[in-house]
Amino acid sequence: MTTSIPATDFADRIARLKGRMLEEKLDIIITFGDEAEPQYVRYFSDYWPSFETAGVFIPRKGNPCLLIGPESATFSRAWSKLPDIRRLKEYRESSEPEYPGEILETFPDLFRQVIDGGSFRRIGIVGYPLMPAPIHASIAEAAKQFSCEIVRAENLVIEMKRIKSEREIGLMRRAARMSEEAFARLLPIMKPGMTEIQVVGAAHKLIRDLGAECEAYPMWCSSGPNTVQAISRPTHRRIERGELVQVQIGARLGGYASSIGRPMVFGTPSPEVRRFIETGLEAHRRVIDSLKAGIPANRIDAIYREFLRSKNAESLILYGPCHGTGLMEGEHPWIEKNSDYLLEENMTFCVDNFMRTDEYGLRWEDVVRITKDGAEEFTGRFQELLLL
Repeated sequence: MTTSIPATDFADRIARLKGRMLEEKLDIIITFGDEAEPQYVRYFSDYWPSFETAGVFIPRKGNPCLLIGPESATFSRAWSKLPDIRRLKEYRESSEPEYPGEILETFPDLFRQVIDGGSFRRIGIVGYPLMPAPIHASIAEAAKQFSCEIVRAENLVIEMKRIKSEREIGLMRRAARMSEEAFARLLPIMKPGMTEIQVVGAAHKLIRDLGAECEAYPMWCSSGPNTVQAISRPTHRRIERGELVQVQIGARLGGYASSIGRPMVFGTPSPEVRRFIETGLEAHRRVIDSLKAGIPANRIDAIYREFLRSKNAESLILYGPCHGTGLMEGEHPWIEKNSDYLLEENMTFCVDNFMRTDEYGLRWEDVVRITKDGAEEFTGRFQELLLL
């Protein structure tokens, strides 16, 4: 079974993007990615930077190239599906080594190959919220030399990434099953007295034993008062009997993310905690059972909130019930009150139900694919009151 997207798919993505660039009168798109958020680089090149950052330079006419820092030449050749790789000082690591004597390319070098008398003189940035100021400043300076306008162009790529191909879905399904199986193998390992860090350490080993290339996000276990954190990191706190424990596991395969999140208790929970867990699970199931192609996204949010309102629990949630998932565990689009689009076949989401009181919190999370008949659940085991 394949563990990556083939080079032909990357070529097709670039060709489709070039068609949209012509419609939008863009000469160049420059994407940005780093180690934590590589999606806009990996989507077009399969390259995932480490230490240094990276970009993909896509001209409307001509061939694309991967933009890397001075140290990543041999590393990038081993990963990149784009054969043309250019080293630029701007993509160096944040400690800013100078690399004296190294011959490196510049943005004016790249622009000179593209901008001519027939150019639109418009450059699109994809990954603007991630891009460091020095890289943006260098692009802006080069753009000024060539009398070019800089615009944000994330929506062009977000639009492409919303609907997943069969190959993408295959990788996501396998990654999700790794997460689910790792969770199954983790449960008998966990016990009171273990630290949150020890639980996550065991989870890391399990996903790699199952074939994951790495974790999909910084996985966590939180316990007791730490469970109120919507996003967390494991600590040296020891798990105690009778308290809520939250575990989040996500395997990544071929760049594609997955996630499973479950609350649990060692021993017997208080009646209040039991009701809290069961309310969260019922809300979670109502969302999954409502998903279907053609349904307005904001209707899913309304179903979620209507149920929680009936349980006097709407004030306990922080955000809408789903977010997109793919090359990032959390990506566009979200399902929220103001979501004004229809669900389509082969959209993929994390159904992500986070609730918290002042004392404790929980998250039920599963990965699904939208179909014409409902939702295919990539993860779905352990949707029950977990008492260990």
